[in-house]
Amino acid sequence: MRLLDRHVLAHLVVPFLIGILLFMLILLGEVAYHIGSTIVGGRVSALLIIKYLLLRAPRAIVWSLPFGSLLGVAMAVSGLAHHGELTAIRSAGVSMPRLCASAIAIGALASVLGIGMNALVVPSAMREAQAALTEMMMTQPVADEAYDQFFRDEQGRFYYVAEMLPAENLLRRVMIWDRDSEGRLRTITSAERAGMSGTIWTLRDGSVARLDERGQIDGRVEKFSTKTIELSRALQHYYSEQRTPAEMAPHELQELITVRQATGGDTQRLEVYLHFKYSIPLACLVFVLIAAPLAHRYSRHGTYTGVVLAIVIVFLYNGVRSWTLAFGLAGTLSPVFAGWSPDVLFGIVGLLLLLRER
Repeated sequence: MRLLDRHVLAHLVVPFLIGILLFMLILLGEVAYHIGSTIVGGRVSALLIIKYLLLRAPRAIVWSLPFGSLLGVAMAVSGLAHHGELTAIRSAGVSMPRLCASAIAIGALASVLGIGMNALVVPSAMREAQAALTEMMMTQPVADEAYDQFFRDEQGRFYYVAEMLPAENLLRRVMIWDRDSEGRLRTITSAERAGMSGTIWTLRDGSVARLDERGQIDGRVEKFSTKTIELSRALQHYYSEQRTPAEMAPHELQELITVRQATGGDTQRLEVYLHFKYSIPLACLVFVLIAAPLAHRYSRHGTYTGVVLAIVIVFLYNGVRSWTLAFGLAGTLSPVFAGWSPDVLFGIVGLLLLLRER
């Protein structure tokens, strides 16, 4: 059986790596197109652009692992079946699930790798990528607006800004959560708007609420018309430090969810992104389960049936994922259902097809 596993893996590895590389190049191509449409005047060096694309590569790899798993398994099974090897193996009494054991193991390892990269590699790489983007944007006459931005400084404070309007040097709807040395929320500062002068931000039309030991507002809510505060570099240079929930590490996102829940804030969107951080890498395993039986069933149409199947499955999966993500962010679906229903749906279909091929 070890010989069988090595034989299957020998057919799987090359298309697996090709699939990852191909999908990664497509994703980075979209990023490069966006840069090309944003950067004007040719004032940015090619080395800086290449550095930015390389720093975006880890996130692209995480998204490419499911497609690589799918293409690798589909091509391996199609090739074995088309050349009659699969028939010979099955005639020796080897079941389809046993035949796919090594492929399933690869899918599981790819899922673990994706989750690990999402937690340990992607956040830091995205921070450095944002710094490179900032350097590029410094050459431009106009900076992009930003909305719904979250920040965290070195003191453990969380910031939320609904609108950033650099043309007006203005922030709208600002919230700051401040914690003590033990991590408990102590104050919540909110302001309708804020403007910058040097390194000082002036918050206007806001309030400061103080919390007791239980995390409840103790009645001391101070209103203010203006309040100055020197924010960290994370907020002063938000282009280099800003991160959307999709770019945070899972533990950072979970911590932000806990903070917002403690203050009664809405965490629907954050929870949806958190579940997708795990469900997308686990699609590697799901794709293996569904690709193997389909490739075996339609292998008589040619060796490249696996490529066609991989493309079709990816389109179907992304279609379902896009709908559940949209409904989840809108609050129509629960975060758990939105994040995991594509994997559960395709996983059940894959298991049923695999068992029918026994």
